[in-house]
Amino acid sequence: MKTEHATQQSIGWLVSGLVLGLLGVLVSVITPSWDVPGDSSVVAVVNDTAITRAKYLSYLEALASDKKDPIGAEDSRYVLQRIIEEELLVQRGVEVGLLESDKRTRAALVNGMISMTTTAAEAKAPSEGELAEFFEENIDYFTPTARLRARQLIVKGEDAEQRAGEAYRLLAAGELFQRVESEFGSVVALIVPDSLLPPAKLREYLGPTLTQMLLEQPAGFVSAPQPVGSGFRIVQLFDKAVGKAPAMEDIREQVEAEYLRRSGDRALREYLEWLKDRADISYPSELPL
Repeated sequence: MKTEHATQQSIGWLVSGLVLGLLGVLVSVITPSWDVPGDSSVVAVVNDTAITRAKYLSYLEALASDKKDPIGAEDSRYVLQRIIEEELLVQRGVEVGLLESDKRTRAALVNGMISMTTTAAEAKAPSEGELAEFFEENIDYFTPTARLRARQLIVKGEDAEQRAGEAYRLLAAGELFQRVESEFGSVVALIVPDSLLPPAKLREYLGPTLTQMLLEQPAGFVSAPQPVGSGFRIVQLFDKAVGKAPAMEDIREQVEAEYLRRSGDRALREYLEWLKDRADISYPSELPL
């Protein structure tokens, strides 16, 4: 049982190492290589690639957390051999072009590099001053959007344009919407809910253009008749609840999370620009349209 378990564990290390370990190859392109085999910080060298003591100890620690018994010399040798085998598989994967031919491997590398680049920036907690400045500069982002209560009147049939004009004049003069709707309105399948709705929800009924128009108008606004299908549409804004900016102390965790997220995004963008600057990129032909 012990031999079978060790074999299964070994296979698991090898398979996972081939994908996850390829990240180390990419990282080695931008970090100094170890070229002194006798260095105390190196425990093995595989085809000129050093296995650092820090890496070895991290793997050993992972094994220790899974074992009830203390780590012995046999366990230490076992861990080192698994790291060496992983490194051999990684090197062979690069040699046979796995980075170019396997989409999953490339995706794992890209995600690993993104994580490596953004983690350091996201781990640095902002000062209270930095957080307050960020909040003030992005106050609109943290302010809830307005909610709107609106109804639409669809006028169809003969003389629809003339009848829609008359309905618009009545509504603009203050006539009750229900009365105008009963006289001029046509039955429609999509009825706007008679309640305060966020803009994203209202767009589903009125579309982006009308919704944006209502966001910019005060309560009581009536839109001029607009052609829609075989008739005309009039929209009346009954109520508008404007979003109120919260105090930073009430949403501090949200503000800090967004600050760190953007710091990571900024670090990634700067790193990508650095990579582009140091790379030799050419465009032999125009891209097809």
